[in-house]
Amino acid sequence: MDYLRLLRTDDWLLGFFWIPILGAVLVSFSFERIVFISLISFCLFAYAYAINNYFDVEIDKKHSRKIESNRNPLAKENIDKKKVLAIISILFIFPLILSFYLNFTGFVLVFFSILFSTLYSARGIRLKERTGLDLLTHGFMFGLTPFLAGVALGGGDISFYSLYIALLFLVINCNVLLVHQMIDYKEDIGNTKSTAIDIGLKNSFFLFVLLQVIFLVSFIFFTRFFVVDWWIYYLIMFLLLWVPLKYFRKNRKVYGKLIVWNC
Repeated sequence: MDYLRLLRTDDWLLGFFWIPILGAVLVSFSFERIVFISLISFCLFAYAYAINNYFDVEIDKKHSRKIESNRNPLAKENIDKKKVLAIISILFIFPLILSFYLNFTGFVLVFFSILFSTLYSARGIRLKERTGLDLLTHGFMFGLTPFLAGVALGGGDISFYSLYIALLFLVINCNVLLVHQMIDYKEDIGNTKSTAIDIGLKNSFFLFVLLQVIFLVSFIFFTRFFVVDWWIYYLIMFLLLWVPLKYFRKNRKVYGKLIVWNC
C-alpha cells in the first residue's frame, strides 16, 4: 500500500491523467490507441510524483503535514529505496517504449515530459526551486507536453488549434503549482524555495488571479477563432474552475486569510 502511496494517484488520476487522452480523442477515436495512451499517461504522472518524492525525502521529513498524511512514504522510511528506484525505472522506460511504437513525434513529446519531470525534482538542478521556472516547468510537464503527446500518439498533427489548447493547459497548470505553494507556504519557509516564497503570499495571490484572468481571456479568444464542440467547451471551463475549487475545498482557512490580506 505504501508503494502505491508513493505514486500519489489521488493527486492526478482524476485530473492530469485525462489530458493526454483528451488530446488523442480530439483527433481520432481508436480504442486500441486510447488504451495505450492511457497506460502512457498513467506512467508519466506516476513517474513525476514518484521521482519528486524520491528527491524530496529530506525536505518532506521536516514537513509535519506530509508526515502525518504519509504523502511520501520514503520520508517515514516505510518502504525500501532500491524497490522504489526499480519502480521509477519501469515508469521511465515503459512509456518511452510504448510511445515509440505508436508515433515518433509522440515519443519525443513523452520524452520531454519525462525530462521536465526529472529536471523539476533532480538534485543540482531542481527547477522546482527556481523562481518562475518552477511554475513554467510544471505547466510544461503536466499540461503542454502531455496534451500534445496525446494528439501525436492519437495520430494527429500538431496544429495551431492543438497548440492553443496546450497553452491553455500550460497556464492552468502553472496555477495548480502556485496554489499548492501558497498552501505549503509556512511549512516550506526555511526548508525549500519556490516562487511563492520568493515573491510572498500577497504577490502570489495577485499572480494567481492574473493567471486565471489570462486563462479566461485566452479561452474566450479560443471560442471566437475555432468551432468548439459543446463537451470541449464545458470540459475546459471545468478546468478553469477546478484549480481554485479543488484547493479551496481542502484549504478554506488559507484562502480566507489570503482574501483578507489582499482586501
